[in-house]
Amino acid sequence: MKDGYQIFFDEFAISSQNIIDFGLKEAIFIPEENVLKEWEDLKEKIYKGNAITSIRGYGREGKSTQLYLDLYKKVFGHANFKKDPSNNAEPKRIIQKLTGYKVGKDLQNYQISHVFGRTKNPFAFTAPWNIVFLPKIVDPFTGHESKGNLTVEFQKAFQEYTYLKYEKYILDFNTITNNLQPEIQKYLSELENQQFTNDVLSQYEPIKIGEAIEVQYKMD
Repeated sequence: MKDGYQIFFDEFAISSQNIIDFGLKEAIFIPEENVLKEWEDLKEKIYKGNAITSIRGYGREGKSTQLYLDLYKKVFGHANFKKDPSNNAEPKRIIQKLTGYKVGKDLQNYQISHVFGRTKNPFAFTAPWNIVFLPKIVDPFTGHESKGNLTVEFQKAFQEYTYLKYEKYILDFNTITNNLQPEIQKYLSELENQQFTNDVLSQYEPIKIGEAIEVQYKMD
């Protein structure tokens, strides 16, 4: 079987490790000194409802997002959750604020990626440890536009790097989601919507190394 990417790499003597090293070197992560406050503020918003928290839309054109909003109103006791109007606005605002890089001014041919997905989970959609600027040239190796060994190797290396960089925050997220699961599962059992149940539970699985990177937004 011909692999178009491998043919290109062989032609120009580019190794898999070259691609991985480039992706890690040129990815723009939020500095850890800016992560703690943003993460604590996000948790407070969710638990106390003192500001609106965004999630990504659910279903075709986001038309089923209300299912998640109803769930969160029940679980957290307030209705200060909303669908991000562009599925991009809030993560973009946060990563630009915390990195100092502005799209169109400082960056071209970069995109915003959610390393561990879970974009309908309010703890993950705008979590500063879950969003990163990634060069578009490595986009295919996040798993959405390519298959093969390089895709697997790139995902693994990228997620391991991110996990080690933000481990204490990710472990905190895992504890939170584990603690929420009983109440969420009780709500879902009463709803009797199996597809929604499956989708919600996937949003509340603990983060483990080796998951597919969910690339959410592409930017010109």
